[in-house]
Amino acid sequence: MSMMRLIRANTSSCFLLSTTARTFSTSSASASASAAAIEAERSIKEGGRNNWSRDEIKSVYDSPILDLLFHAAQVHRHAHNFREVQQCTLLSVKTGGCSEDCAYCPQSSRYNTGVKSQKLLSKDAVLEAALKAKEAGSTRFCMGAAWRDTVGRKTNFKQILEYVKEIRGMGMEVCCTLGMIEKQQAEELKEAGLTAYNHNLDTSREYYPNIITTRSYDERLETLKHVREAGINVCSGGIIGLGEAEDDRVGLLHTLATLPTHPESVPINALLAMKGTPLEEQKPVEVWEMIRMIASARITMPKAMVRLSAGRVKFTIPEQALCFLAGANSIFTGDKLLTTPNNDFDADQQMFKLLGLIPKAPDFSNDAKGKDFEAENCEVAVSN
Repeated sequence: MSMMRLIRANTSSCFLLSTTARTFSTSSASASASAAAIEAERSIKEGGRNNWSRDEIKSVYDSPILDLLFHAAQVHRHAHNFREVQQCTLLSVKTGGCSEDCAYCPQSSRYNTGVKSQKLLSKDAVLEAALKAKEAGSTRFCMGAAWRDTVGRKTNFKQILEYVKEIRGMGMEVCCTLGMIEKQQAEELKEAGLTAYNHNLDTSREYYPNIITTRSYDERLETLKHVREAGINVCSGGIIGLGEAEDDRVGLLHTLATLPTHPESVPINALLAMKGTPLEEQKPVEVWEMIRMIASARITMPKAMVRLSAGRVKFTIPEQALCFLAGANSIFTGDKLLTTPNNDFDADQQMFKLLGLIPKAPDFSNDAKGKDFEAENCEVAVSN
């Protein structure tokens, strides 16, 4: 009997030690989990939220890079088809002569960059570029004009509205970046069929005055408000490599992630330092900096299209692959972004094939005109 009691006692002790060890191991793992792991799990379970504190986003951003990359990839796979990548093409329809002093921009009339002021491109030239982009695989066509705002540009604005209508008629999403716009202009763009309006915040509120003095941060936010209220998708992100601190990058993400509704598109740009601008001596952005921004954006704004935007031309295919893994699912394709170099169509097609990426189809779910276009396509398909 005493032997049996001894065996039971030993068995009980072993069970207790085993349970204690498992408890200790679980609590230890929980205590050592990074902010990226914790917040990614929360994003997957609860979806996006708008009540982020700046410290919470900083903790995600500061997580060990491989941990951040891994957990952002999990959020990305939960919220999106992880192989789909949106292809966009950006055309400068009005180049140079801008009155603003954006320190990164070669189109400012204040800097000697060799960029000449040009008139608004003709309708034929714009539609030809849009058709070329569509045939190469782009599903969104973006038009940029080097304007501070659209005040006093009634004729040119009417032309832009015509361009939007024509390009939507081609079955493409359409985006514009025309500087600041008023409420009525946003409504007119919506009526014309505009899918999205781009108006980047560029950097944090605190660092912003070091980059731009001719337009306030609040004016940028006001434009985003007009766009949102008109029912147009918001495209807003920023640029890294401007000389800002990492806390400014966190600040930019915090502003975007705490908007009443997250932007549908969040472009992350790496500065391409242009000769003649005040930032011409800035060092190139490293791919790990892009990965950290993209992954943090993916965890904090899970449903947004995160665009690997300007500066992509400097990254190798393996480096771009890491950016896609971190949560980027949109690119600009075509050999030029406004006035700066970019990856051409053929190079991107080869990259898509190598990485097994799938072009994302256009999305007209937020637009009655788009629904009409889709219905027409369905009818044609059925009749054929």
